[in-house]
Amino acid sequence: SVHAMNGSMENLDTPDHDSIKMFVGQIPRSWTETELKELFEPYGAVHQINILRDRTATPPQSKGCCFVTFYTRKAALEAQNALHNIKTLTGMHHPIQMKPADSEKTNAVEDRKLFIGMVTKKYGENEVRMMFSAFGQIEECRILRGPDGLSRGCAFITFSTRAQAANAIKTMHHSQTMEGCSSPMVCKFADTQRDKEQRRLQQQMAQQMQQLNSASTWGNLAGLGGLTPQYLAVTGQTAGSSAGAAMNTLASLGLTQGLGGGLTGASMGLNNLNALTGGVSGMAAMNGGLGASMANGSGASSMDALTQAYSGMQQYTASALPSLYSQSLLQGAAGGSQKEGPEGANLFIYHLPQEFGDQDVLQMFMPFGSVVSAKVFIDKQTNLSKCFGFVSYDNPVSAQAAIQAMNGFQIGMKRLKVQLKRSKNDSKPY
Repeated sequence: SVHAMNGSMENLDTPDHDSIKMFVGQIPRSWTETELKELFEPYGAVHQINILRDRTATPPQSKGCCFVTFYTRKAALEAQNALHNIKTLTGMHHPIQMKPADSEKTNAVEDRKLFIGMVTKKYGENEVRMMFSAFGQIEECRILRGPDGLSRGCAFITFSTRAQAANAIKTMHHSQTMEGCSSPMVCKFADTQRDKEQRRLQQQMAQQMQQLNSASTWGNLAGLGGLTPQYLAVTGQTAGSSAGAAMNTLASLGLTQGLGGGLTGASMGLNNLNALTGGVSGMAAMNGGLGASMANGSGASSMDALTQAYSGMQQYTASALPSLYSQSLLQGAAGGSQKEGPEGANLFIYHLPQEFGDQDVLQMFMPFGSVVSAKVFIDKQTNLSKCFGFVSYDNPVSAQAAIQAMNGFQIGMKRLKVQLKRSKNDSKPY
């Protein structure tokens, strides 16, 4: 990267056309571009950083804020997600503030794309375009069609500005009932990726709640791997109180004797273990769901409690079962021999805490199945973790369970990102 005279860092190649310049506030005045680069790079390659400086002072004094441009829009949004109002830097009294710079009147497609429902099936793209052309320039109009090529009675329209799209909604939503339609036309902003994620997590939550409710008796909760009263007590309690109380509940309900009461792994059998891990993964999935529905911060404290209870339970599982998870397994899985599992059973893990080593990753992902390898990538120069790694299971089902439970899981300041590693012969785009 090139150091310009004014102390800004700028790389010479250009960022993606839809990248966003972000404004970042609440940074220590002593920081230079170098520290900022370290803060931002975990989220993606950085194109440019400019610290705002007071030029009247000599030497010019940082104002404690900067602009940063990542090469990709995705990296900027991920950084914002992880940092804004969440991470407080050393010596600062308020968390980082991060938002698109005022100069960025963002014009992302998803901000101006409409979903139109209850359109007569007789209409093709041209007719729908005509119907909406009065509101402004239409960049794209697409009718959803079934396998037979016939219209499903709905369409997507992208206008060139959000204002035009909003105008179309005002005028057209419920304005008429078209031929062959059972109710008035629907006209709304199309769901964004984020809306879809939220909905998926809400459905997951609803399913889990249903599993809990459908259990008429304690003994009948097959869906949760048999960890019934404990599991409910843990989730019920942590929502209101601390993780410590949840751990005590586990202890008082006899799990401790079952695991640590002098039974060796062999005689204990795997049932208790499965019961415990079944509950643990259920709980982690629940953590994921709660995390999303509470992302607005209302549930932060109960979330933390759940997260802590979950990691508490994990450490508990690992420490209470030394004979089952014997060193040999740990060494085997975390050892240098970088084994892969079958197709669909290998995961990339991003945003790991800096201090996590192979063992930590292994312990964190053991509850979901049999791990064949767990590895954190180390920077050869500095010998420090690059904060990502991979975990391989011996089957794809465990890998999916781990994604469901751990993708988006919060550890300290970071949210893990867990995704399938693509196989060599699989050229599908992400």
